[in-house]
Amino acid sequence: MASSDLGTRTGDPAQPSGAPIVPQGPARLALIAVTVAVLAQTLRFSLPQYDHFADQAGTAVAGAVILLVFLAGFASPLVRRVAGPRGLLLAGVGGLLAVRLLVQILTPQTWLALTGTAIGMIAIAALYEAARGLSGVGFATATVAGISVDSAVRMALATWDASWRSGIGPWLACLLFVGLGAAALWREFASGAVQAPGVSWRDAFGAAALGPFLVLHVLVLSSPAFVASSGWKSLTTAHLTIVIGQGLALAFLASGLAVRAVPGGVCVLGGTLLGIAVGAVAGTYAVSGVEVLPVIIAGQVLSAWLLAVACRAPLRRAGEGGPVWRVDVGAATGGLLTGLLLVSYQVSAMEPMPFPNNLLPGLAGILLGGLAAIAAARGGPLPARAPLRALTAGAAALVLLLGTLVFTVAAPDGQARAVPADGRIRVVSYNIHDAVNQEGKLDPEGVARTIEAQRPDVVLLQEAGRGSLLSGTTDVGVWLSRRLGMKLLWGPAADGQFGNAILTSLPVLRSGTGRMPKGDWSQIRGYVWARLKVGEQTMDVWSTRLEGGADESAERTREVAALLRAWGGAPRTIIGGDFNAEPGSTEIAQILGTELRSATVSGDPTPTTADGRRVDWIFGSDDLLFGDYDAPRTPASDHYPVAVTVRLSF
Repeated sequence: MASSDLGTRTGDPAQPSGAPIVPQGPARLALIAVTVAVLAQTLRFSLPQYDHFADQAGTAVAGAVILLVFLAGFASPLVRRVAGPRGLLLAGVGGLLAVRLLVQILTPQTWLALTGTAIGMIAIAALYEAARGLSGVGFATATVAGISVDSAVRMALATWDASWRSGIGPWLACLLFVGLGAAALWREFASGAVQAPGVSWRDAFGAAALGPFLVLHVLVLSSPAFVASSGWKSLTTAHLTIVIGQGLALAFLASGLAVRAVPGGVCVLGGTLLGIAVGAVAGTYAVSGVEVLPVIIAGQVLSAWLLAVACRAPLRRAGEGGPVWRVDVGAATGGLLTGLLLVSYQVSAMEPMPFPNNLLPGLAGILLGGLAAIAAARGGPLPARAPLRALTAGAAALVLLLGTLVFTVAAPDGQARAVPADGRIRVVSYNIHDAVNQEGKLDPEGVARTIEAQRPDVVLLQEAGRGSLLSGTTDVGVWLSRRLGMKLLWGPAADGQFGNAILTSLPVLRSGTGRMPKGDWSQIRGYVWARLKVGEQTMDVWSTRLEGGADESAERTREVAALLRAWGGAPRTIIGGDFNAEPGSTEIAQILGTELRSATVSGDPTPTTADGRRVDWIFGSDDLLFGDYDAPRTPASDHYPVAVTVRLSF
């Protein structure tokens, strides 16, 4: 009699006589699902903190510390040796749940990010200890379920993670995961453990597959903001697409359609196709549009299948080979891959790399296929084909749409002011730094209040994240749009999840986006523009951000030339943004040499950044009048907003 992915028969000769079997069914699956979900949450709140840490401590110091944190999983064999398998579970899973609770109490901080990530790397090894005796299908099913519930909860919170927020909703989300995880962990301790088999290095390294799997889902496959911004769809449509993919993945795993012996070449082919597809839609040189949606759906199924194949061997209950701590090393390798890929991708948003960053998510898919190939045709049996069970598992995913329902019916907190009738328009240009404030905390509400205080009709945003790792994959653009009750016009730059935006309460007649020319593999800058109706006339508004760095004046000069060509001298135009150039610079002189002029005199000493520079500007054509210029100091970003009242002559 073959075993299923939920348990094993008690008469299995591989099981030591009289040894109890670990908890079957929901308790074990819940432990895996919750741990994976909390680990994903920990990675998301840690990444913005790492950026803040690098700003404070320097890139070299921060890089060394963060690398050590992601190497922490290699301490798992020592923890096992000193405290035993249960000690490993308590240190990894129990510690991760404790950090998650502390984060909700204290809000994310650098030390919590570093501690949580280090414990999370140990938790990956502990997961394989807790899951021993499951098939790879069972492990993959629980993992997909955990990621799915996490995505649904985030969607209910408009993608702004509960980790950063107070209030009853975020606290309930936290207690749901921590409470369920603690109960499942207690149930695990209350039962006996399955005896560890001998494990070869080939088998053990199948445990590394969870790392690339997490990278794909955190960055692309289970990120509603990524799908919405890259697919040019609403967040509701984006999450619906993700749920369809997750439902199909769960149905496929439950069906038993996977075969016992999978040729390694098939896994390599599957991983290569997955890597090419994901690399094509994620990164600086990615395609965008409706073609992103089938990649998300197919990627969910393919990644789940490859994880199931890769994890068969390290979870099996019988076999010959070396000590079980080899699985700990394999899992730690997966954790290290997670850090190398995610942190490198995040760094690529700020520093040039010697290759296009599309290769990083693509590499995650290829690694997942390669690790599955190593473990292919190994391990325990799979469940028999079960069409009804597959239908049930797929249909159960519909409950995930509750997150979409909550998001859809929730009304925005703010309301845009009425369209002006006297031709006076209040315009704000604001580099919001991914909504990460000067303390390193993700705080879209602080940005919203800063904007609200100016009572604007038009807001020109820069460094607005829509799925960016720098903002914890939050859709900051959509969140601000709903919060302020204003229309969002998105202008992707960099990798497509980071760019410029326009928020407005005025009627939009036309809009468009563009990217600047670039000579290397660093992030491409861009702009977004809109033609707005003001009374019986129109006004064009542009938002942009130019290349930073004191030694990048030549690059900025090229970008200014491209921007001016795109503008073309149209009348009644406002161009605002972070130009990374101060008064008297070549770039500003280049702009002022046209029909554009500054909203205030170029010699105004008012700084627009926390470090005292004046690099944020609003320029307008000669047929516009300016007044009430303001650059209020606020800690909501490392830049201050620049606001001005514009008057059109009727």
